Parts: sequence; C-alpha cells; structure tokens
Amino acid sequence: MNHTSIHTTHHHICRRCHILLWGILTALFFVSGSIRAQHGGALSSYSRFGIGLLNDQSQTWNRAMGGVGVALPSSNRLNTMNAASYAHLDSLSFILDAGMSGILGNMKADGNSKNINSANFDYIAIGMRLCKGLGIGFGFRPYSTIDYNYSITSPGALRDDITGELVRTTTDYIGAGGLNEVFAGLGWTPFKNFALGANISILWGDLEHYMGQYFTTDGSTNSNFDGFNFYQYASVLTYKLDIGAQYAIRLSPRDWLTIGANVGIGHKFDGEAYLLRFMSTGDTLTVNSEKDAYDLPMTYSAGVSWQHKNRLLVAADAHYQTWGSCRAPMMEITDNTVTYPSISNLYNNMYTLKAGVEYSPNPLSPKHYYKHMKYRLGISYTSPYINIPQTYNNRVQMMEGPRELCVSLGLGLPINNRINNRSMVNIGVQWLNRRSATAGFITENYVMLNLGVSFNEMWFMKYKIK
Repeated sequence: MNHTSIHTTHHHICRRCHILLWGILTALFFVSGSIRAQHGGALSSYSRFGIGLLNDQSQTWNRAMGGVGVALPSSNRLNTMNAASYAHLDSLSFILDAGMSGILGNMKADGNSKNINSANFDYIAIGMRLCKGLGIGFGFRPYSTIDYNYSITSPGALRDDITGELVRTTTDYIGAGGLNEVFAGLGWTPFKNFALGANISILWGDLEHYMGQYFTTDGSTNSNFDGFNFYQYASVLTYKLDIGAQYAIRLSPRDWLTIGANVGIGHKFDGEAYLLRFMSTGDTLTVNSEKDAYDLPMTYSAGVSWQHKNRLLVAADAHYQTWGSCRAPMMEITDNTVTYPSISNLYNNMYTLKAGVEYSPNPLSPKHYYKHMKYRLGISYTSPYINIPQTYNNRVQMMEGPRELCVSLGLGLPINNRINNRSMVNIGVQWLNRRSATAGFITENYVMLNLGVSFNEMWFMKYKIK
C-alpha cells in the first residue's frame, strides 16, 4: 500500500492560532499582575536595602525541589536557570510555562508582630527547538523587589522649648519598586551529551525609598521641632549576561548523571540615583545625586543531577554571588553635612545551597492517573546578602542581615491521563524563615503557595494518512 503524507493545514493552523492567542492573553494578564504586585503588600522590611530582596529565579516545578536547576536537562519542560538546557528541547514541542504565588507571612521583633499577605507574579517563559542541537528560550520575571512600610517610635529624649514636655521621635520608612528582567537565550549541542548556552537579559525598574521623621509630645500632636523628609530614587536600565554548560554521563542503560555550571558577568549599572531632602514646614529642596550608583555581581553556579529511568530525579546546586564588592548609594551625615556616595559595604558575598528530589511512580502507566503525577521535595539555605546600618554611640556600624532557610514540596498534575502527557499543572508550598543573627532584628516567616501551568503542545507534528 502506498503511504501518502499530507499536512492537516486548516486544523493545524487553527490549533496554532488558538494556542498562540491563549498564550498572549495569559502573558498580558500575568505581566499586568506583576506591575500591581511590585507596589503593594509591605512584603519585607529587609527590602529597604540595596536593590531590594532578590527574587527566586526558578519556576514552579523546580521551586518545589528547592530551586535546583543548574544541572537539569529536559526535553519536555523548560528550565530557564541554565540556558544550556534549551539544547535538549524536543523537536516537536512548543512550551509555554507561567507561574504566580500567594504569600502569607508574619514579622516579629521586640514582642511586636504583624501579619502580611501578598499575591505575586513569578514568571512567564516560552521555549522551542529551532533545529537539531539548537533550542531557544525567552521570558519575563521580576529580578528584585522593594516593598516595605513601617514606623519606629523612640521614647522622649528631648524637651520642647516652649511646653517643656518630652518629645518622641517617629520615623516612617516606605519603599516600593524593584527590577524586572526580560531574557532570551540559546542552547547548543556542539557534540554528543555536551551543551552550551547563554541568556542575555535586560534589567529595568524604579528604586524608591522614603524616610520621614516627625516629633510629638504627650500634650500635643506636634512639637516645635521641624520634621525631616528624605526621598531616594533611581531609574535603572542595564543588561545581564549568563553563560552555562551541561554535560551528561550515562552510568547505565537506566541511569544518567548530569553536571552543570553557570557564570553571570558582573558590571556597573547605568543610571543616576537621587537623594531629595526637605523640611516638613519649609519649601527648600536639596538634591544630591550619584552617577552609576549600582553594581551587578559576578555569579558562579555548579550543579549535579542523577536520573533513574523517567521516575526518579535527584539534584543539588551551589551558587556564589560576589555582592561584597558591589556598590549602592547610602545617605551619610558627617558634621551636619549630608552626602550620598555609593559604598560597597552594604552587601555581603552570598552563597546558596539547594537540594531536591522528584519522583513519578510510572509515567507510562496506561490506567492510573496518580502514577503519572510527579511528587517533589526540596530544601535551600542562603547566607546573608545585605548589611544593615545601625548607629551606636553616634557611630554607624554595619550589622549582618538575615539568612534564609526554605523547605518546599509540590505536585505535578498532568492535564489529562494520556501516556507520556507533557502539559502539566504544577503546585507547590514553601515555608521560608528569614532571620538575622543580630539580636533585636526582625524575624520573618512565610508560607508561599505556588501555582504554575506548563503547556507543551505538538506544534510541529506532521500528520500522515495511510
């Protein structure tokens, strides 16, 4: 019998258009949500320093595994943490992966407690294979977040010149903004089992910090002391380059060992930071500025993973970032003179250790849905990234900021019960503890609920009729 190959053109195009339209609408929804999430919720007081708190760069599926990803190649899901993994994408697939999270948290310090909640956009990413041994990935995600709003009131130490009452000092701290990242990358296999890749990113965003100080007495709302206001602002536009590699070793017909590495290039930010100062009752505005005030660090990552059949995946990563040599602007007051220099002791060199496991009982089971599911567990530890300025005896000292411990678990739920189904709903739960070794600093605990959807569609399948 002769075999006639035909393309189901009309059906195929309609299907592509439907998926593409759905993807565009999803992207617009998530991106608009990200803009709202950047400016609300009072997420963490520690985002007051530097460029804010760094966001997790992993996706929902590997976030449930502790955020591992440096040594995870995959043919049927997208891994944006190492561009070398794009080289392994399936030749028939178009992958759209998007995620968001809800956060329930609590802050405690000196016997005081505050509950917080927030909903955040996490990422959207798209990947496909261009030709044999060459894949592409691109997407959008937040890089850092500034989001805090709190006040500190100190007991009376001065007396009002007119009433003679003790004067209390209240300082308000408010911050919003952060950096966003849009990235695109290629993964290439120059020879068997070895892949190279690079992600090039554009970082942009506004960094805003406000500190207002005012004075009150027991007998009146305001004292005769004038208040101070400080507003710090920077608009940033710069690039980021990450280069990665992966090498797979076949241990047996059922076992693979993969080694991965990633390097990020550090450099100065373009842009200018401003400090605006004004009194509460006056109209005099003083402006300080600092050009090229921020730096990106060099980053180094290494990872290893072991996969048994298609059922068990175990992975571990180590990350090191040279924030200790990076600069950020900070207001300094010496002999009643205010300056706004960029200094390098606001950060610490940071390392992160991650480990995770994923298990699927039998992805090829023809009957049982639960055997297609993926069960995930992970843990990570991050050393302190920021230093916090504290004043003792009229001298500013830098105290070590918080370290982070995170435990995560999650499920991968196939959208249907087909054998080797690739589209999946990923859900995860994380518990994060952020605590400083310095007594009196804020301790933060969060429960994060993560939701991601990964569509893996056979866009490039050719149909045949016999």
